[in-house]
Amino acid sequence: MKKMYSISIVFAFLFSSCKNENIIPNSVCNLTQANILGSYKITSIIYKHNPQSPEIDYFMYYDECEKDNLLIFNSNNTYVFSEGATACSPTTSESGNWNLNQSLITINSELGTVTDFSCAGMKIKKVYGAEETTIILAKQ
Repeated sequence: MKKMYSISIVFAFLFSSCKNENIIPNSVCNLTQANILGSYKITSIIYKHNPQSPEIDYFMYYDECEKDNLLIFNSNNTYVFSEGATACSPTTSESGNWNLNQSLITINSELGTVTDFSCAGMKIKKVYGAEETTIILAKQ
């Protein structure tokens, strides 16, 4: 799986269930639009083809220049998915709109569920039929 260039692709294709581990440590915050604001780095993208299939962490297939990219949620309900310190060529940056309604997060019309949230990060799960993908984000 080579070069996933946009967060839309990540949210459209790469969300799955995780084991019941406390992946996001530290103090717990309420999940609100104000608390979700800020910069996040993807730390894991776990995919399951169906409930019986094994989990696959697609993040290990990312190029190094993609692994430090940032997803920035702004207060005006826009986001920027930007290059980190190591830029890819061509660039993987993009921007768009996001919204939070209780635990449902919409990013460029793609709907996911925030299944775990703390001041340190969050997990967002997306389900397409039997396929599930979870993206784990660490707050920067």
